[in-house]
Amino acid sequence: MFQNLPGFRDFYPEDCSIRNHIFKIWRQSARLFGFQEYDAPVLEPLELLTTKSGEEIVTQLFNFEDRGGRAVTLRPEMTPSLARMVGAKANGMPKPIKWFNISECFRYERPQKGRLRSFYQFNCDIFGETSPAADAESIALLIHSLTSFGVNSNDFCIRLSDRNLWVYFLHTWGLNDETSISHALSIIDKMEREKPEKTLELLKQVFADKAESFFEQAKGLAKLNSLEALQNFFQKDASSPAIEKRIEDWRYLIETLNALGLIDFIKIDLGIVRGLAYYTGFVFEAFQLIGEGRALAGGGRYDNLVKKLGGPDLPAVGWAIGDVTLRDFLELKNLVPKYIDAPDFI
Repeated sequence: MFQNLPGFRDFYPEDCSIRNHIFKIWRQSARLFGFQEYDAPVLEPLELLTTKSGEEIVTQLFNFEDRGGRAVTLRPEMTPSLARMVGAKANGMPKPIKWFNISECFRYERPQKGRLRSFYQFNCDIFGETSPAADAESIALLIHSLTSFGVNSNDFCIRLSDRNLWVYFLHTWGLNDETSISHALSIIDKMEREKPEKTLELLKQVFADKAESFFEQAKGLAKLNSLEALQNFFQKDASSPAIEKRIEDWRYLIETLNALGLIDFIKIDLGIVRGLAYYTGFVFEAFQLIGEGRALAGGGRYDNLVKKLGGPDLPAVGWAIGDVTLRDFLELKNLVPKYIDAPDFI
């Protein structure tokens, strides 16, 4: 008997019913917030992915050369395709652009709990709006899409952080070029998951003999959990217009989420950095508070990506959630419905 490939799933009718239930809730949530559905080819030019994420992404892809000699790949995520599509027609579209998608994606990595080689993702993105109001709307939709399954603030939280504040912090340590900043942020992103000795060893590549001092201050910044604490930490830079403006953005975002009745879900956590280099501002993760405690969804600002891929200068914020971790989460809460295949009586 043939078997399916490692990391890929068969969907028997009962599994298909659960998958369709998840998709139904996702679509209802997005449409409630006024988002429009789009789709894109499953096969994309390899260069689109390497331009967005760098050459190292290739090791995680199902990529090959087609019969026309083109380097292509199965999409590992929708953001590059989305940025390509929006960039092509952005000048003729009213703003903000609010789109969502449910699609199958593929990553060539070791299958493990919560991570498969084939999975479905729900993506929601807003283009053309610089105000933190767009960040608040994006986070509100993420929370709604999860609570619609029956979970609450005791089951998950939104860990909210800011790449901009980390970049300002790195500037005070003499890092100003994009490559060094990206390298440092990728190390910081893994800080809570790595042993301190390994993190310190990696930081020495960037900060040399100052690595230990930087590490101590970085740990302090990562532990900040309130707006007041952020203000106090950056007090010495309070005269900087950029810092002052950023603290105001934080205040606006927190007040908006509070006005929406969502503040119980929000946890300020500067330990979240998001390793992808294209993030440019607020970043966030939906993090489960039960079971093993793992990230359910992630996203943030990526204001430069459309321009980087050849389109106009267009600000953006968005997030994605996968069906594999979500189903595990719902099973943990006994919230996966049992569907019965029967005629509908009306």
